[in-house]
Amino acid sequence: MFDPDYFKEIDFTKYKRIAVAYSGGVDSLVLLHAFSLIPECKQKLFALHVNHGLSQNSSTWQNHCEQICASLGVNFVVLEIEFSQKKGVSENDMREARYKALLSWTKKEDVLCTGHHKDDHVETIFFRLMRGTGIKGLSGIEQFSQMSGINLVRPLINYPKKDLQDYARLNELNWIEDESNQDLSISRNFIRKKILPSLENKNWPSYLKSLSYLSKKAKEANEILEEVADLDINLCSTDSLNRLSILKIKDLSKARGLNLLFRWLSLKTDLSISSNLIEEVYKNIIFAKESSDPAVSFGKPGKNGSFQLRRFNGILHHFPFVETNSLNGNKKWSWNLQTPLILPTGTLSTKPSSGRGLSSELSQKGIFIKARTGGERCKPQGRSKSQKLKKLLQEYQVPPWARDRLPLVYIDNELAAVSDLWVCEGFIAKKNEKGLVLNWSDNLDNI
Repeated sequence: MFDPDYFKEIDFTKYKRIAVAYSGGVDSLVLLHAFSLIPECKQKLFALHVNHGLSQNSSTWQNHCEQICASLGVNFVVLEIEFSQKKGVSENDMREARYKALLSWTKKEDVLCTGHHKDDHVETIFFRLMRGTGIKGLSGIEQFSQMSGINLVRPLINYPKKDLQDYARLNELNWIEDESNQDLSISRNFIRKKILPSLENKNWPSYLKSLSYLSKKAKEANEILEEVADLDINLCSTDSLNRLSILKIKDLSKARGLNLLFRWLSLKTDLSISSNLIEEVYKNIIFAKESSDPAVSFGKPGKNGSFQLRRFNGILHHFPFVETNSLNGNKKWSWNLQTPLILPTGTLSTKPSSGRGLSSELSQKGIFIKARTGGERCKPQGRSKSQKLKKLLQEYQVPPWARDRLPLVYIDNELAAVSDLWVCEGFIAKKNEKGLVLNWSDNLDNI
């Protein structure tokens, strides 16, 4: 039988607020009821009810949940979700929208608790087995995890659903039965209603225990793999953990190289990393021809957690998958030099100096920003002659994907500076003259 005193083994006192994802079903109701019996938890307890608006019973469920919370003396919060089209919304779409809503309410000093139990844990393992998974996937649902920097705890994960139902009946709790749980076209429902009961009723009555043991061993194995991967990431990192040495990755066995890439990319996104993606990166970037310029994109442009991988000068680069890859070559931006200029690819700002940067006197003239279009020339300080900008960028090893993102500073229709890389001769502050040092912050660097 489930005992609420078990919650006292988890330190919830360190959180400012305890948020329970409360759908009205038996699992989340037991979770909420158990918390309400612990005085130090109840005073900072909030029930978050996500109304998807997809069922004709949505309003009824919301009212029911509000009444239950009133009877328990628990704070009730409604989070509404609006889908542009109500037909064709998948389980994954609903899950993503639900977590987005829940996480938008919680803060870093809070904890979000969900009613996942042992049956959910085993269903997840089975689902992943059928879909195809690695060692990490066999670990199932973790009791403690994080999502978008928010702590997630699943206090019921060690209890089977039957224990929760017994507890609910014993305490005369009134819960909701979602009609969608009977839809066998949903994979998880089919596993829950058809596959797992047949295992229990026939040859494997202890399947919950067996799969939980598999999960435990998989978790232990995954911890070892992550420890090895962390050592290899440190070995292969360069000046930043966003850049790895391709040569050092090649020195590892393929298994360790793939393990490193999986761990490295998993640490950088909340999105699920597939083995197919890792194989693609390993084959098409790590072992690409030296003369090639391969790229692998993951996710959708502008979406949180999406990224791009590129290689340049033997280094594997990781940066956000942004919507804007270059400045518009047909557009001009006026700039007063006093306030930061926000451009589609980054932010350009200045800092006062003496004898360095742009000449303050010259900078009083009309200034505008343009993108590189081709054929531009600049004579950086100390050079004997001007050179094409293309040659300078190559010489200074500016990555190809960053070149068309750079802002060019023009004064009186003449090229005066190239981002914060060079000030062209004729526009440089003289000794003891007030100058303005440029600073360019590319959006790709803000990871």
